Amino acid sequence: MEPNFTGQNPIVAAAERIRARRALGELLEENEASSAALADGDAERSLRAFADALAMGIKRLNSILGERNGVRLVRLEHPLRLRLRFGEYRIALELDKRAELVRIRGLEFDGDYQFVPDRAIPSLIDVSKVSTESGYGEPLTPSTLLKSISRDAELPRPPHLNSPGPLSF
Repeated sequence: MEPNFTGQNPIVAAAERIRARRALGELLEENEASSAALADGDAERSLRAFADALAMGIKRLNSILGERNGVRLVRLEHPLRLRLRFGEYRIALELDKRAELVRIRGLEFDGDYQFVPDRAIPSLIDVSKVSTESGYGEPLTPSTLLKSISRDAELPRPPHLNSPGPLSF
């Protein structure tokens, strides 16, 4: 027998990972439903609301992952910039006040984004995409950003699986 043998079926383990990912996604989306409304026409206040929603989602995500500093959000002032970090992944959000745009760099989000008016959830639309590209018109929300940056995250192993179990020789 292998020393790392836990007696767990690989199919059951895969199913648990899928369930955990779904639960993570649902918790992150719950966060959006409780976020504050956007400021009409003010990109800086809207980006601050976006950052607040990100911060709330990060707290939940880190509590689930069991890592105190798993996902980090760094806010830089004047001009407002956000840096999202998780492992080797980095996403930068920078506000361009004159154009009322948010420039995002990192992962597959490179482009210029504009806030969607009249939405309770802070959402961004990529204005640099052509209408024939995939993903055109899809809103980028804080939970979408967190789901993409944490897609390779591993949930901590449940402690009861570390014991030899009922069958010990």
